[in-house]
Amino acid sequence: MHQPSQEHAMAHGASQSVVQSSTARHWINAYTVRRGSQIMLCLSLLIFALGAWVTHGFTDTRITGPASDFSVFWAASHIALHSHPLHAYDIDKIMAVINQYGTLEAGTERILPWLYPPTFLLLVLPLSLLPLWPSYLLFMLATGLFYVKATLGLLGRQVDSRQHAWMSIVGSPAVFVTVLMGQNSMLTAGLAATAVAWLDKRPVLAGVAIGLLAIKPQLALLFPVVLLVTRAWKTLASAAVTAVVFTAVSIAVCGWDTVPAFFHNAHWAETNLVEHGGTAWYVMPTFLAAARAAGFGVKLAYVTQMTMAVLAVITTAYVWRRSNDSGLRIAVLATGTLLISPYVRAYELTWLVVAIAGYVSHGIRFGLSGTERTLLVAAWLLPVFEFTNPLFHLPQVGPFFFVAVMALIVQRVRQHNAAHAASMPPEVPLARRMPVQASAHVSAHVSG
Repeated sequence: MHQPSQEHAMAHGASQSVVQSSTARHWINAYTVRRGSQIMLCLSLLIFALGAWVTHGFTDTRITGPASDFSVFWAASHIALHSHPLHAYDIDKIMAVINQYGTLEAGTERILPWLYPPTFLLLVLPLSLLPLWPSYLLFMLATGLFYVKATLGLLGRQVDSRQHAWMSIVGSPAVFVTVLMGQNSMLTAGLAATAVAWLDKRPVLAGVAIGLLAIKPQLALLFPVVLLVTRAWKTLASAAVTAVVFTAVSIAVCGWDTVPAFFHNAHWAETNLVEHGGTAWYVMPTFLAAARAAGFGVKLAYVTQMTMAVLAVITTAYVWRRSNDSGLRIAVLATGTLLISPYVRAYELTWLVVAIAGYVSHGIRFGLSGTERTLLVAAWLLPVFEFTNPLFHLPQVGPFFFVAVMALIVQRVRQHNAAHAASMPPEVPLARRMPVQASAHVSAHVSG
């Protein structure tokens, strides 16, 4: 009676042994990944050290140093606390504060506007209570620790602590770019990873994490889709309530006028950075940027972007419907999020690292092919290409990596489901059960 399940367990154990054996033999394994991450982390620290030496401790603002984007956060906080939150959306006023206190000297041609909704303005309000550099360090440490913990949580107990999996996160080029620019992408990616990890065990808190993504609403667009597909009504309601309350409080504190001001600046960014970005296209891994950099018109570029976005939504819904594995779910959601947005910068590839961690969590249990390992390492290194490509103006290949990762996820889901179906014991045909049921019915009828 229990023999099929025992045979299945033995076969599964044997396959796991084969997986572990092949994992150890392949040159891309836990050891080489850890060593590569250590080398990348050392290179990152060396770049910071050289930058500090060249700029005399980052005091020479003629050279763009670290925290350039964070200086926008800090300047918006300074304006909101000393003047009015609405003035943060004034490009001239925020540039004046950045030139006085931040990382760029007056007269620079670079423009750093405030492009965020009032929800994020509310979140950054306390930043200027500290001087710029202590505030920057505290912000990076807090969001970095949250990001590392959330990403490691996707691996669960599958990775031995002695393997130092955190090194592959801290040493990733995506984290280097984020810290160098002082961006918030570790916070947003960490919220997404936390939401998926908590979805089954803590659905209400998962919804809170999703609702907090209102600081960058374009990064939360796929969550309603997957929550509807999986009928996670409690999480969906929690996310909606959190987003509405968060938005209402931010408007109450910052003023209603910040809403149209946000849309005005967003339109400015769409025109100047997305549609006519020029050099910016080479640091934006989107199909719209790839099309514009290749010489396509604005309309055709938008058609390309929208087509890929629709396919990303369909693919994400398919994976969430067909798989209950949280690793594969966050992998497809994080990658799909990068695909649907027309405005993605190199620092937001922290989301891709989350996707890789989710994929690897499934691969640890069921094995990874050489092709998968190679593509995952290449995706991990993608921020290096994106960050340096403005110097070389090479074709924008970033979104094609996202498509390749999505294809691998779909293939893995289909193969895993097929293998699971094949390992299930065959059901007893209905015809073989009928005599027993008929006999019972006749017996009951006679005894009655």
